[in-house]
Amino acid sequence: MADFRSIRRGGFRRHASRLSALAVGAGALVQLGGCGATLGDLTTGSVTNYQAANLFAPAGYSISNNADGSIHVTAAGSPGTPSDRLEKIALAAAADYGAQQHQKTFTSTPAQTSFKCGKTKMTEKGQQVAIKPTDLRIVAIDVTYGRDGIAPAARNTRETADALKAQLATETVAPDVQAAATQEVSQQCGRPL
Repeated sequence: MADFRSIRRGGFRRHASRLSALAVGAGALVQLGGCGATLGDLTTGSVTNYQAANLFAPAGYSISNNADGSIHVTAAGSPGTPSDRLEKIALAAAADYGAQQHQKTFTSTPAQTSFKCGKTKMTEKGQQVAIKPTDLRIVAIDVTYGRDGIAPAARNTRETADALKAQLATETVAPDVQAAATQEVSQQCGRPL
């Protein structure tokens, strides 16, 4: 007669190994989700959402300190993301950062747009290999915070952050606007259309 305990243990081990494989797969998806809100955000073909940029997903915002004490905010986006959307992302990030730092108001410089053209070739095993370039449109602003709204152009940090994030979440970019933005980046980077 068979020992039922050993059968149960064997079944448990099989189920445990399946569960661990599922957990590893789910963990990988969660980590990828940290890079982008959806799998579509992990590519540069979609319109950029309000998210922090990182090494694996360069589209998004980043914040750094300037030598004069002001904050430098950049928003990088896919070629199909128009400059005005990237400016909203940069302003929302600046306002959100100011609110987290308990600053009541902020002022920003006019947005400056630039382009970063990705590599088209890389060396693999001693040979040149053609790769799809990751071109980005970049919008940058410099921000100064204040605890009171003395400056006439000062904006409330909390109200601005909430309003812009809500607007970015509901805003859609028309396909013809995306195509025009993509064409502009292609021309700036010298890519064929």
